[in-house]
Amino acid sequence: MRQLLALLFAALLCPAVWELPARTGAGGGRGGWLSAVIVLPVLLGLCWIVFRLFEGSKEGDGLAEIFMQVLGPGAGRAATGACLLWGMALLCTNLRLFGLRFLSTSYRNAPMPLFIAALLALALWLAWKRPCVLARAGQVFYLALAVGLGVVLVLGGVQVETKNVLPVWSGDIPGALRGAAAAGGVLGYAVFGGFLGGEVARREGDRRQTMRWAAVLCLALTALQWVCLGNFGTGLAGRMESPFFMMVKGIGIKGTFERVESVIIALWVFSDLALAALLLSACCRMAEALFPLRSEKRRRGAVLILGIVGLAGALWLFPDAFTLRKWVERRVLPGNLIFGFAVPGVALLVRELRTAVGRGKIQREE
Repeated sequence: MRQLLALLFAALLCPAVWELPARTGAGGGRGGWLSAVIVLPVLLGLCWIVFRLFEGSKEGDGLAEIFMQVLGPGAGRAATGACLLWGMALLCTNLRLFGLRFLSTSYRNAPMPLFIAALLALALWLAWKRPCVLARAGQVFYLALAVGLGVVLVLGGVQVETKNVLPVWSGDIPGALRGAAAAGGVLGYAVFGGFLGGEVARREGDRRQTMRWAAVLCLALTALQWVCLGNFGTGLAGRMESPFFMMVKGIGIKGTFERVESVIIALWVFSDLALAALLLSACCRMAEALFPLRSEKRRRGAVLILGIVGLAGALWLFPDAFTLRKWVERRVLPGNLIFGFAVPGVALLVRELRTAVGRGKIQREE
């Protein structure tokens, strides 16, 4: 469980740095940095729902198999198929975002397909291997990103102007709630970890560990937004494409460590890779549940097909950056709220209702 949570932490940093400071700065106002704290109870609720769904399931079952057991063969396959399509849409979107970020921050004249294909090749390699390989890689990614993020927050925190983020009055609360919707859309990516839950050895204390992980993650995202919005102010941050990487370019220790942005941009490839590998592996697990792949050769073939579809979608679904950003703002974040929170919640509600009806029948028969 610890390795899966480390992988999720590393993967969620990728959409977080792209969406939260800019979206919460534009729509959340001075209280926008509180959005991750506001959405923490919702994330804790999602963790509780997922663990409740796993109760009573067989060892080796993930969310895909649980959906089919809880919702029935027809509705369960439909829900799993919808999640598979959504996961592939997210894979295409994030591969294209990765290529766009590399062009905007590092290699402006390089061909974008080259970066996308390189990242996808690494993600395919991780998805081909046994799940433990991806989990161990996630731990390495997590450690590297945690150190990099800590350095950025410390150096950037020195430059924070508190007037940009404080004080927060009651009039700032509606804006903070709007920012919480964007934070919820980012945290909705976490549900894809549930589809890999069948690969996790279940132990006592996993739920408590996951709840602590959720709290630490939201606190880290809160600190990230505090530093970004504190450096630029909500108005300027809301007009930037990526306030985090713009902030990184302006921090350093004069005479000793002045090129922080080069190191952080390189480190953040780990986050992009973690997210791509997570989505690809989760989609493969859903495909296995829908179309039983009995041999390892067929499973690897499914991974390759999904990767090719992801590459094609990343290259041809979004003709320009404007279309991509519009898709992310209007479809991706709201869609993550539906698939990340509503779908597991409905599945648990259906199971509880069926359990209650079954108990009622037994009592009447007695």
